[in-house]
Amino acid sequence: MTTLAPTRVAFERILIPTDFSTISDNALEYAKRIAKLYHSKLLLAHVNEPINPVSPPEAVWIDEEEIRQHEVKQLEQCGERLRAQGLNAKTLLTAGTTHDELRSFVEKHQIDLIVMGTHGRKGLNRFLFGSDTEAVLRRVTCPVLVIGPFVTVAKNQLWPPKRILCATTLERDAARVAAYAFMLAHEYHAEFMLFNVENAARMSKEEEWLRFESAFRQNLPADIHPDKTMRTLLSDSRPGYKIVEVAKEQDADLIVIGARTASELSTHLLRGTAPQVFSEATCPVLTLHTEMTENSTQV
Repeated sequence: MTTLAPTRVAFERILIPTDFSTISDNALEYAKRIAKLYHSKLLLAHVNEPINPVSPPEAVWIDEEEIRQHEVKQLEQCGERLRAQGLNAKTLLTAGTTHDELRSFVEKHQIDLIVMGTHGRKGLNRFLFGSDTEAVLRRVTCPVLVIGPFVTVAKNQLWPPKRILCATTLERDAARVAAYAFMLAHEYHAEFMLFNVENAARMSKEEEWLRFESAFRQNLPADIHPDKTMRTLLSDSRPGYKIVEVAKEQDADLIVIGARTASELSTHLLRGTAPQVFSEATCPVLTLHTEMTENSTQV
């Protein structure tokens, strides 16, 4: 079996979507630290979306051209600041639907990592406006580092993480995500914890664990051997919130989880496990598509 685990760190091209909010600024701080560590190229992107049809009536009086010019100026100023700090930075401005445009950027510029903030919408706001972050991470095969609304930016220690927690299902594809997280911890000499959270109505069977552990080890390079069997099962009716709770208890500074392809409609409905995690976590969340390509695993 061909291993899909990372053998080296290679975040060469990092995409950072921005809406010029504090949330986006926090994400940029993480991207800057990662870029300095790996001498990465930063692509700072802003997508000018059309006015939402459910916007308030006063929106009809908004001068869209004036807004666009202001956004162009903000984006250019941000790019200039990044370059003044010695970073290799480029700005990208386009119009359209955010997740479609970002996916296009990923393909066109061969992006290795997306770093983006999320407002963690829920309730009526989620139903009306959806989640751009979730729409992106469910449609790209490169890793997405999500900076949620409760993540505090500590400028003296942003990256690399020292305690990595990986929450997984026991499906075979999820073993590749777990192996990726383990190798990331190996590269950073970070503590690593792997665990499975199931709904209280379903308990994992022994044979499921054995199959998962076998797939997990097969996805590691031949010369890497975990020093112990990592088997922790936690049961909870709301897995996402349990993951956040454990991360806080373990003082984790990075959570790694898998994500699957889903329809755009799902980003407007009830939140699944992934959005529960990144909207409540106090540390960044690295999401990895369970259908990762071989290139996307070379972090």
